[in-house]
Amino acid sequence: MWVLCRWGCSWPTPGANSTGTKMTAEPGAWRFRIAPSPTGSIHVGTARTALYNWLLARQSGGSFVLRVEDTARDRNRPEYERAIYSGLAWLGLDWDEGPDVGGQFGPYRQSERLELHRHHLQRLIDRGHVYRCFCSRDQLAEERKAAQRAKLPPRYSGRCRNLPESEVESRLSAGEPASYRFKVAARNVEFDDLVLGGLREDAGLWGDFIVARSDGSPVYNFAVVADDHDMAITHVLRGADHISNTFKQVVMYEALGWDCPRFGHIPLTLNAKRQKLSKRDGSVSIQEYRDQGYLPEAVNNFIALLGWNPGDEREFFSLSELVSEFSAGRINRANAIFDQERLDWFNGNYVRGLPISELSRRAWEYLEGCGYFEPPNGTSNGELGFEPVGRPSRGYFESALALEQERIRRLSDLPGVISFFFRDQVDPDPKLLVARRQSPQASADALAKVADWTEQNDVADQTLTEEFLRGLAEELGWKAGILFMPIRMAITGSRATPPLFATMAVLGSGRVSSRLRAAVKLLKG
Repeated sequence: MWVLCRWGCSWPTPGANSTGTKMTAEPGAWRFRIAPSPTGSIHVGTARTALYNWLLARQSGGSFVLRVEDTARDRNRPEYERAIYSGLAWLGLDWDEGPDVGGQFGPYRQSERLELHRHHLQRLIDRGHVYRCFCSRDQLAEERKAAQRAKLPPRYSGRCRNLPESEVESRLSAGEPASYRFKVAARNVEFDDLVLGGLREDAGLWGDFIVARSDGSPVYNFAVVADDHDMAITHVLRGADHISNTFKQVVMYEALGWDCPRFGHIPLTLNAKRQKLSKRDGSVSIQEYRDQGYLPEAVNNFIALLGWNPGDEREFFSLSELVSEFSAGRINRANAIFDQERLDWFNGNYVRGLPISELSRRAWEYLEGCGYFEPPNGTSNGELGFEPVGRPSRGYFESALALEQERIRRLSDLPGVISFFFRDQVDPDPKLLVARRQSPQASADALAKVADWTEQNDVADQTLTEEFLRGLAEELGWKAGILFMPIRMAITGSRATPPLFATMAVLGSGRVSSRLRAAVKLLKG
């Protein structure tokens, strides 16, 4: 039997509405949630929390709820809410209830639940757990400074806790602003954490804390308690940085006479400097990874292993395999370090493992989306970071892509490795057109012979091409590799390419001949 909150809390009964009356819900149905704020792009830490909750919801046959906590009015943006939807959808993490799909426990935007919050705030007031606090910011700042000078933890002094009711009413009638503070009893607060086990904290160290502003709008800790209760959330799995919040939420659940959800706190994800990842780390936003051509299955696999392990040496898991294998009991307690190189390694493996038809579809959509085939109106090549190319046939594109599949780690690598297939001409380095230990004239003559041959033969026959080129090298008295390098440079403009004969076969005799002729002309000045 699970003991959820050792101080006055028990197992939650799904389906309670805002008044505490039980609503129809499947007995014992587990309900998980993700509650991001639309104040920036969704980042890896939020995505990992969403993934873990989604996996447990799908594994248990429960529900995965998306709630948007949009009460930070000065920082909320509609585009960030849309980014939450698109980021989760791109990862394949569908939600059963949310602002866009509805559900019986809505509304699912926190800003639309303010009347419900005020209802619960009044419940706390009526039960004697909340009082009005008239302390100004300056007074509170002075209290903090005094605590620092005394080398004590900062906490509210309780100055307004026992004000006479008549004084409170008089000051409120005069229009004096007053926040709402929760009365904290000096006692140990404990709960059993899904990941960390039994946790305890002395509430006497906190001081009375604010649950609502002077206008009655809730602060985070109170709004979360009200919303999780009203939405019948049974499990709250989130970052370990919320542990201090959870203790305060536990005492509010008890004060309201509600059952606690099962809390679990997952280790933080740290950057290379061992600092907590945040939305300010733009390089770890899901949108940026999508823009850089990472595959969602690779990102899911990577972030699943940031704090969880399967108990064996396996590293690659599909989303369905994660649903089967994931266990909260195997979530690590230690913080995870975000390793960009490891993500690239994962992504490269997933790219190489895709059937070429599927990789072709994704690569085409990606390149088309970033203006590779047709530059957007008014967008310069410099802003794109590459020179757009003409739109090839899908068959030719797939043939070229198949040769480069082993070299690609991200789809954003494609313009740098595949563009020579689609241009009329390339820009070879004249110095590298000269065969090793040979003169420019001798190199030009050799390339001219290859051009002559390609105009009379089909380079699609790789065996025939190889026989000719090796025979020509022998005729010239050169090692084959010495001949191959200037040919490679002439037809691709690069030293690092897929196998030469396969590259020539995909380019076709016309392109190969044209580029060889251009190289000969360049060598002859």
